[in-house]
Amino acid sequence: MSQTYADIIIDISHSAIDRVFQYRIGDAWKEQVQVGSLVTVPFGKGNAHRHGYVIGITQTPSYEPDKIKEIVDVPQKGLPIEGKLIQLAAWMRETYGTTMNQALQTVMPVKQTVRKTAQKVEETTLPDTNWEFVTLNDEQQALVDAFAEDIQAGERHTYLLHGVTGSGKTEVYIQCIKEVIREGGQAIVLIPEISLTYQTLARFRKHFGTRVAFVNSKQSKGEKYEQFRKAKEGEVDVVIGPRSALFTPFPNLKLLVMDEEHDPAFKSDQAPRYHARDVAIKRAELEEASVILGSATPSIESYARAEAGQYRLWELKERPDGVQAQKIEVVDLREELRRGNRSIISRSLYEKIQERLERKEQMMLFINRRGVAGFVSCRACGHVLKCPHCDVSLSQHVTRQHPEGKMVCHYCGYEIPMPKTCPACGSRYISGFKAGTQKIEMIVKERFPQARVLRMDMDTTRNKEGYEQILSAFANQEADILIGTQMIVKGHDFPNVTLVGVLAADLSLYVSDYHAAERTFQLLTQAAGRAGRGSEPGEVVIQTYRPDHYSVQTAKEQDYEAFYEQEMEYRRMLLYPPVWNMLVILCASKQEQTAYDSAKLLVQEIDTWQENIKAAMERVGEDFKKKRVFPVGPADPAVAKVNDIYKKVIYIKTKDYQTLVELKDRLEHYMRDNKAFKDTVVQFDFNPMSGF
Repeated sequence: MSQTYADIIIDISHSAIDRVFQYRIGDAWKEQVQVGSLVTVPFGKGNAHRHGYVIGITQTPSYEPDKIKEIVDVPQKGLPIEGKLIQLAAWMRETYGTTMNQALQTVMPVKQTVRKTAQKVEETTLPDTNWEFVTLNDEQQALVDAFAEDIQAGERHTYLLHGVTGSGKTEVYIQCIKEVIREGGQAIVLIPEISLTYQTLARFRKHFGTRVAFVNSKQSKGEKYEQFRKAKEGEVDVVIGPRSALFTPFPNLKLLVMDEEHDPAFKSDQAPRYHARDVAIKRAELEEASVILGSATPSIESYARAEAGQYRLWELKERPDGVQAQKIEVVDLREELRRGNRSIISRSLYEKIQERLERKEQMMLFINRRGVAGFVSCRACGHVLKCPHCDVSLSQHVTRQHPEGKMVCHYCGYEIPMPKTCPACGSRYISGFKAGTQKIEMIVKERFPQARVLRMDMDTTRNKEGYEQILSAFANQEADILIGTQMIVKGHDFPNVTLVGVLAADLSLYVSDYHAAERTFQLLTQAAGRAGRGSEPGEVVIQTYRPDHYSVQTAKEQDYEAFYEQEMEYRRMLLYPPVWNMLVILCASKQEQTAYDSAKLLVQEIDTWQENIKAAMERVGEDFKKKRVFPVGPADPAVAKVNDIYKKVIYIKTKDYQTLVELKDRLEHYMRDNKAFKDTVVQFDFNPMSGF
């Protein structure tokens, strides 16, 4: 019998070890070792036992056979990584500038030993629901029929389902999944928030019974193991969950659905900084599966790709019979101030809350958690201090050198002293705007003592059942008013909610992020969509200091296309994604000067690399423009110091994505040979959703 060898990635997260090592497969392990297996191998000069993952099996040794060490064990730990998931990990490594080990750890279902006695997973307590089997309208049926035709023809596509709030996108998902199951396939449904799990699961179990599993971050490793085991062994057809559910080891995956595809929660904030949308599309390619991206407010990137023909655009413009469009009112908080109302609750919203309490109807009051950071604006005229170079709001910093405060741009480093009066109107009412859910809860209870109030934010949902308890209580009408952050406006369906109040639209509008207008439009539109989902008409009150801003106006009109056109014009003007691509480099160190010096060295290396590329291209007569990059920085990020770790960032823009990947690889190579980086941690993020 010929000798076989395994190509292995060692389970050590270090760039110097991020390569393939080859080991001999002994006779004792030949039946057990396969692509995806977790193995134990002797590693290094001391032959210390380390875990690794088999990414390939071959009969060809990569160097002298007698020098190749042998696998010592094949531990039975969790589920083996599927071969296609390993391919996916390799793609993630190249695309997101991570190590192979980090990518493998991301796609791996479960890594630890799980005792059989621990394999029983707790069933989520599902509320009493009234989900009915609905008849699809003509718009919905046409999309399902088109999908079925593609499946029968063996065609696989990425579909962008743009449907107004309440248009029945979930029913389309369910029927498309049924088409896939009829063909013997399985489906993954991705949702942005854990809080959506219980409603989504209840709805899907009406159709698929116990053939539905769920995963989320609140589960123990044993519970996750059990859900992934069910998927791998064919005991379930559908898995529902947030981003991590994307890596469910289905043997015959044929459909991936991403609901609320615009949500920033689908972008990982840890290495590898992947976007679930793009990874889902890549996995679908490897699995010969389809992808449905659904949203009432698609991301600018996705809609641009649909316009370019990369995705098939599906649209639902009609609401079910009996469901009316919401009546939306925009309240100018500047006018409220001029009339003597200094409360966070406008007179109009106050009256509408009173009316709903009298009619025994429910309400949702939304204030974005980004308000923790705040922004500086004038209460008299609404003027917001913005960077003249980057068109993002300036952030207030108070330091020992600037005890009175200074205003800083987190993109380019531009700064000015904190003004004492408004530069636009001269008013003294200029300050940071800050408000939180807890403060709002106190105000509401004081002004409406008869109201039953629930609050939903990170503080009230820390325990495992926090989401279910609050949402179940509200669904059962045990409360009149639900106050919360953005987690309450994502896909929830409460038929008795007839009023939604957005207390401060400006909290998302003025942050140091080029996505600010897009996020504001999405949040306002999604918030509005929570009202009037039953038989009674819904009303929405949007409170803002900038009622004339295009994101507020287009949200009021529920006009996505108008918003998209204006936002794309802004992106084109400043060369932001998706018009160009962006790479953000973070340098972090215990010493601020070290972080800054490291970032400066990287900027210098970028300049050198660019000069070399230019010279090489000019020698062969090629146009350098497509390879040119534009670095900005080093600058302070939004939070420049965390846990005594100082951070500096570099922003790089260019049209060609692959150029950024090549640059990242060049910088990694440069850092490996430079001792100046021994006390600095460097991270990369392509086309960031929020930066570092």
